[in-house]
Parts: sequence; C-alpha cells; structure tokens
Amino acid sequence: MIKINSIKKMYGSKTIIKNWQCTLENGKIYGLIGRNGIGKTTLMKCICGLCEADESEIYTENGNVSKLDYLTRNIYYISDEPVYYNDLTLYEHLWIVCKAEGYKKDIAAEKIQDLVSKYKMSEYLHFYPPAMSKGTLQRMMLMIGFLKNTQNLLLDEPFNGLDPIQLKQSLDYCKWNKVNKCILISSHDIESLKEVCDAYLIFTKDGIIEIDEEIDRECVNAMIGDSYD
Repeated sequence: MIKINSIKKMYGSKTIIKNWQCTLENGKIYGLIGRNGIGKTTLMKCICGLCEADESEIYTENGNVSKLDYLTRNIYYISDEPVYYNDLTLYEHLWIVCKAEGYKKDIAAEKIQDLVSKYKMSEYLHFYPPAMSKGTLQRMMLMIGFLKNTQNLLLDEPFNGLDPIQLKQSLDYCKWNKVNKCILISSHDIESLKEVCDAYLIFTKDGIIEIDEEIDRECVNAMIGDSYD
C-alpha cells in the first residue's frame, strides 16, 4: 500500500507535480500513462525516494516514509534502463539479492527456481549481462524486483525490448504476484496495461487523473492532449 497525501516537485520555476494525492492499494496493479517528458519517471522516483520532492507526505505499511532514503523505504523501483554488475552472472545476481533480503538458503533456491522456470531463463543462468539481449536484461530486472521482500513495486517501462512471448511471461507474472503487492507500471503500451491493470493514473498537463474503468487509445489521446503513439 502506498498512500500519498501530497507530492510536489518543481524544476526551477516549472511545477512538474502539484500537490498530488492518491492511495494505491495492495492486490492491485495501476497503469501510469502520459506523454514523454511529462514527469512519469520523476513521479515514480519521488515516491520511492530516488528523487527528492519539494514537498511530500507518503505512507506505506511501515508508516510515514517521506523522510526515509531509497534504501530504507519499502518501495522498490525498477528503471527502464537495466542496472547490473558486468562481472556477475544472472544466477549470481539473483543469489546476491536473496542474500541481501535475508532469505534462508532453501527459500532462496525455491524462489529463484520459480522465477527461472516461469521466465524461461534457465539457458541464461550463467550468462554475464554484456552477453544478454535488452529483452533478457529487462526480464532479469523484473526477476530481481519480484525477489525483493517488499509489497510495493514501481516498474518504469518494464516491457521495453520484450518479444511477444517474453511480454506474455512478464504480464502473467505481474498478475500472479499482485495478490500480496501494490504494483505501479509506467508504460506507453496501452494494450498490455489493459491486460493487467485494475486502475489507471493518466498524467495530463493539468495534473494526474485516476480512473478505474476500461480505457482505450482514443480515450487516452483525448485526456493527454495530442496523438499518443
């Protein structure tokens, strides 16, 4: 659960996010939609603590996290650009996350095996990141996100570089894991969002509008102003 009583973010004299309020519930997936450059990534980074908001009051299951840094908020952000160690294999990346999260060895092995199986990643277990495609790296980042022992996940353009089969695997895994999590997905892929999302946050020039009904491309175009490709 992420309860935002207020967020305000400015760059110079320009207000990017103005006194926004919202509650994101556990057991739901939210889609964040808006034009390039409007502030979607900035919003997500303000929520998780990677970017300092000018004003904020944010609550999770752990209480008020507004003054906590990124490492101590129970909100995990997955960037649209994969982040990794060049000299660690996929398998080693997964194990180091389990170690950092304090999993017992048998639980860690079980979780890793489940992810590797569902994402069809067994052939890449001993690959180093420079030898992986962008889509494979993106799946690695999603696997790391779902290994994190947190209820709140922010996924920034997680479907970039995925082929149709990889996309289906990622959408399915989001749906399987939403029971115990609050997931916010920023994406331009409206059709994919429609497959998994329970509600949407539309980032318009006049602010962020929450809707909990079916959307389509024409509806989104009308809300954000210009053609949305």
